[in-house]
Amino acid sequence: MTELMWVRSHVEQLLRREWGVCRVEVDRDGDIPFRHGTAACWVSVIDGPPTMVRVLAHAAYELTPSPGLLAELNDINVRALSASVQLIDDIVVVQQTVSPVALTGPVLAQAVVSVAGIADGVGGLLAAMFDGVTPHRAVDHDDTRPSRCVDEEA
Repeated sequence: MTELMWVRSHVEQLLRREWGVCRVEVDRDGDIPFRHGTAACWVSVIDGPPTMVRVLAHAAYELTPSPGLLAELNDINVRALSASVQLIDDIVVVQQTVSPVALTGPVLAQAVVSVAGIADGVGGLLAAMFDGVTPHRAVDHDDTRPSRCVDEEA
């Protein structure tokens, strides 16, 4: 088993435990997508060197760069403890990269909660202020966890 395969398997296992599911969805790129509020999020294993784990979220789309938008992003970055926020093309991207060396559930959970929380928290505001859109419409319930497997609900 290669290092990349081992890290992917480990990350999937940690997320299954954290989310309380029997399996996580993996897209064709090998990323694990999930939703948090209005944000579209992914957990990715980056094939290095070095191999790393990245949690990434799209907070808002279709934003035109402007001094006001860039000032808002700078303010958000100053307040973000462990994640970074960038404007890439017309997308506000929030991300945090962690080492897979001795990666634990709490460390991965912190990255997931931080990135997803920031993206959901600022996406709607930035979209409203700068004529953009969020990846998902706002919902009345928390849908960050994938559905439980039928055999786990019994």
